[in-house]
Amino acid sequence: MSARWVPVWLHPVWDRLVRAEASGRLPHAILLDGPPGWGKRFLARQLARCLTHLSPRDPTTMLWGDDANDGDLLAHRDVRIVQRGVADSGRLRRQILIDQIRELGEFLVRTAGSGGRRIAILEMAEDLNANAANALLKRLEEPGSGCHLILVSHRISQVLPTIRSRCQRLAIAPGSREAARAWLGDQLPGNVDAGRMLQLVGGAPLLARERADSDLPLLADAVDDFLSGAPADALIKEDRERADLVLELLYRAVAAQVRAEARSPSAGALRFIERIGRARRQLGSQSNPNVTLLLEDLLLAPAASSSIQAP
Repeated sequence: MSARWVPVWLHPVWDRLVRAEASGRLPHAILLDGPPGWGKRFLARQLARCLTHLSPRDPTTMLWGDDANDGDLLAHRDVRIVQRGVADSGRLRRQILIDQIRELGEFLVRTAGSGGRRIAILEMAEDLNANAANALLKRLEEPGSGCHLILVSHRISQVLPTIRSRCQRLAIAPGSREAARAWLGDQLPGNVDAGRMLQLVGGAPLLARERADSDLPLLADAVDDFLSGAPADALIKEDRERADLVLELLYRAVAAQVRAEARSPSAGALRFIERIGRARRQLGSQSNPNVTLLLEDLLLAPAASSSIQAP
């Protein structure tokens, strides 16, 4: 379990896991938490490979939880990866359901192949609905011999305290800006500005790598134009994922302005950032809001941009 199998910023946590495994004290339930885009899912999957004697992935080709290239884990009889499933509509569900945890329970009581271990990875723990979370508690209390549950979370505060208390929590701290930029620079083609991509996603290298081929830079330009007084038309489309990016970019841009004016931020900027926050919560809810109307309500209100334009 060499540290070379994970990026440099994950070395401290990886070393801790290696020492626990070598001494026979690897916990039955591990909770990896921290901000998105720093490799928690990759770390969990890499650990599962090592515990089941699969060949680790090359970390220089890692992505943001790349199912397409994780066929070795998905096909392994002693590994299960639990995450939000696809609904009948073809869209990704907003929650992990109780039936998925029941299936996980059936997997955990089976005999592992060749007398080995059974590894379950749950991505993301905050996506469990209430019934699924309660069902998981039973599994955490009685995991079974040779079982290891690895939970991953972007938002630890939304994970039930009773679940957190039954896991060994390992916080994944963000790496340095220099480490992130060096890694990302090796991942991106020469015509993509690694520094700007990191800035647009809040510094997370895997998230920047995932979005490098998207229209994120163009959306960021459109957001900047809007905040400088341009019409909002370019930002309003009936596309939930795109709207989520627009709101994220707006939030980052206005929050940066508020921080820059820390002594006396404009009242308009403070009101607008509160409205962006409400829109983000609404978009992320289970209510399936009308995306176009949500964006129009936020961006077409009188003086929506002029109230926060930089002087």
